Amino acid sequence: MDFTASLKLIHANFFFVDIVGLSDTSMSTKTQIKKIETLNKCMSECKSFQSVPIESLLLLPTGDGCCIGFLQGPELPLLLAIELHEKLAAYNKAKIPSETIRVRIGLHSGNCFIVNDLLGQRNTWGPGIIYARRVMDFGDDGHILLSPTLAEDLRSLSDEYRDVIKPVHDVVLKHGMTMLLYSAYGEGFGNKKHPEKGASMRSKYGEEILRLQKTTLYPSIDLILSVVDPEKMIVQHKRTYEVVNTSNDPIKTVLHGIATDVDIPDINDMNINVYDEKDRECPITSINVDKPDVKEFTTEFSEPITKEDTGKKYTLQYEVEEPERYFENAFLIDCQKFNMSFKYPTGNGIKRPELLEINQETEAKTSSKIQPKISTEGAHEIIKWTMEDIPKGKTYRIEW
Repeated sequence: MDFTASLKLIHANFFFVDIVGLSDTSMSTKTQIKKIETLNKCMSECKSFQSVPIESLLLLPTGDGCCIGFLQGPELPLLLAIELHEKLAAYNKAKIPSETIRVRIGLHSGNCFIVNDLLGQRNTWGPGIIYARRVMDFGDDGHILLSPTLAEDLRSLSDEYRDVIKPVHDVVLKHGMTMLLYSAYGEGFGNKKHPEKGASMRSKYGEEILRLQKTTLYPSIDLILSVVDPEKMIVQHKRTYEVVNTSNDPIKTVLHGIATDVDIPDINDMNINVYDEKDRECPITSINVDKPDVKEFTTEFSEPITKEDTGKKYTLQYEVEEPERYFENAFLIDCQKFNMSFKYPTGNGIKRPELLEINQETEAKTSSKIQPKISTEGAHEIIKWTMEDIPKGKTYRIEW
């Protein structure tokens, strides 16, 4: 039996836009009408709108904007948003502030229903439209915001979409639910500044430590620190974890925490990449904290790790400035083997690094007796230390 036939259920890709500041009581009705009509005219002239047959569009005016549902490809709402920003930028040139048209846009992919209004005409309603509006409501002037449903679909299509669609942070929906918000921006469109409405910034690290201690073992961890820019002291961090699940429940996600000595306003500036032992991406599904000096985010495995699995690994890679020229690694759970390497160009004023052990209670530093292996690779020197049977709470530090 087809349960959806009588409900006229439709899946669509939604574009929701409204005019920022249109409800300002100091604005005349004539000016408000002109802005609405100009917005509609600009949208109607966009190629991404004109290229779609009218029967493949769902149109829902909202007074200070509109909602458009595309029954075709998921890229159409984003293309329309980019085109609209370009047209509005051209329109706003030489206009006084009160005459400019500023918009915020929300994009989502989801379901809706076809319903008849009082006049018997076709209309649309449903969770897809509601969700698109909620996404838009988190935005400010110039934002093109996306739900994770549509953002992940587009990012999987091409590197071009991946370059312009960036995860922002978690936001709180109704009933305490959270969602990872995405923002699209580039030259001539979008707003790179993160929206602040509804932001949910709560560290989950305490909970994660307790979970790790009960469910996870790291037989080995390989850490490679590579100086990629000696002048700015930009260091690439590459951590590879071998993971063993010691519980009966599958491990589906992993929480990452990064503390920095310099302020990094946007987590996307760190070139973060997480992938498994088969080079499959582990996408970011949540950004719990995005403070200038602390980043905390969750990634999801392509396949859950079960108790029977062997040879499971994941790699976390990112870049950050290290002006203080040191790095510390504290172990939250027991580790059987830890390989730490430091790769740097010789002749750039970088001294050979020293390995220290830190007492977490007194913070006292002592030189480690572990002897490194030293090798060269072209113009680079590589220092490697190997530690075994490391208990939780142990901290190692290198200074260069």
